[in-house]
Amino acid sequence: MSPMMLRSQATAAGPRCQQLHGQPAPVPSVIRPMYAPGRTRDAIRTHPRPRRGTLQHPPPVAAAAAAGRAAAASGSASAAEASTQQQQRSGDEFFASDRRPIILFDGVCNLCNGGVNFMLAWDREGRFRFAALQSEAGRALLRRAGRSPDDISSIVLVEQDAAHIKSAAILRIAAGLQAPLPVVAAALDVFPRPFKDWFYDQVADNRYSFFGRTSACRLSDPRFDERFVS
Repeated sequence: MSPMMLRSQATAAGPRCQQLHGQPAPVPSVIRPMYAPGRTRDAIRTHPRPRRGTLQHPPPVAAAAAAGRAAAASGSASAAEASTQQQQRSGDEFFASDRRPIILFDGVCNLCNGGVNFMLAWDREGRFRFAALQSEAGRALLRRAGRSPDDISSIVLVEQDAAHIKSAAILRIAAGLQAPLPVVAAALDVFPRPFKDWFYDQVADNRYSFFGRTSACRLSDPRFDERFVS
């Protein structure tokens, strides 16, 4: 090929090459811009996308709700503690000068009154005191034990720092009486508590039907004035 023909081809191709090199390369339609319009590179660096598994701060509404629930729980705990302290203070006057436990019994129940006579006979050392559930002292001591002041469904043994009901009260009382009752109490204590309480409930729920009731509530006994609290 002659030099003249090469120069002609170069001249013909020159403008086309200059046009291609002089224009920016077209952007394919499938390639999207890395940064959204209106957002700078610094803004994207300042707010990076959170990594998976990282702990994020809760939104203000959720944080306020959590704080409210915590405050409510704290308030409930404080109220429960105040109620417990009030229950413990109820009946303090009965233990101010005498720390002997007090047995709360149904004052109109013939079976219960017979049980009181039995305990008085077997408690010659005077370890226990007595109060009718229906008396003012009994109602205050029921509140101290955490029970309703109108609840006369069970015998209650109220100590200075504790209270016992149903079969637990019966066995604890028997353990403090004269022999051989503590041995009997220890033998019966081996049975499961639910079974003992079930047996107690069967007798207590039918005590009026089986043994009758009196027209007057027993609040004291002339023979044992110092043993009754009213």
